[in-house]
Amino acid sequence: MEERLAFIRLYVKRLKENPDKVFRQQVRLVNSFLKAAKNFPLTKGEYLRLKGELKVKKKA
Repeated sequence: MEERLAFIRLYVKRLKENPDKVFRQQVRLVNSFLKAAKNFPLTKGEYLRLKGELKVKKKA
């Protein structure tokens, strides 16, 4: 919980330090990342297998 509150405080501090124009650009960037992630052609499992981070179970 304390880690989460520390992150929120840091984020609010940065919001106050940056002009609205910068914040809007950041919001657009994050939103584009989220949109791209939703339209990604592979499932989570397929992506992890492709990266070699997910082992394929062998049938006995």
